[in-house]
Amino acid sequence: MTPLLVEAGAALLDCQEFEYGISLLLYAFSRLGTEGLEPTRMTAIMENTEKKTAGQLVGMIKQHLSVSTGLEQALQEALAARNKLIHRVLMDNIERSLDPKKRQHVINEIRQLRSKVGKVDDMIRPIVEALGKAIDGFDSDAAKTKALSRLLATDSLGDNSTSS
Repeated sequence: MTPLLVEAGAALLDCQEFEYGISLLLYAFSRLGTEGLEPTRMTAIMENTEKKTAGQLVGMIKQHLSVSTGLEQALQEALAARNKLIHRVLMDNIERSLDPKKRQHVINEIRQLRSKVGKVDDMIRPIVEALGKAIDGFDSDAAKTKALSRLLATDSLGDNSTSS
């Protein structure tokens, strides 16, 4: 059961990243002055003090932003995959999950659904990063490089440490 539970946990994380990515995209556009998107409201959504479902967030994108047909379709597919992952996939497959021979099919289904969710993240992440750089001068590539450098830094004894 461990591989199934690990895959289900990874799917949950993917779904949370999907929702946060959409919120972050809306927040960035609100900071650019997009009509109908207020930065304080978008902050409240990101901080979860104003509750919005993933479907409502996708609806906000469609309402306030002009997106390509490809992104709109990917958002709909990701939303459907996210909803199945969160609400249905384990319950719908409980009997198959218990059978070691059929369990791999459930794992494969979860992976396919995860790839649909991940496709949207791959599409919007570069947009969010470009907006972050344009608005705040935040260079995510430089931040990643710096973080990895600190994470992988070793002292003369070979211990992983971050000497300051």
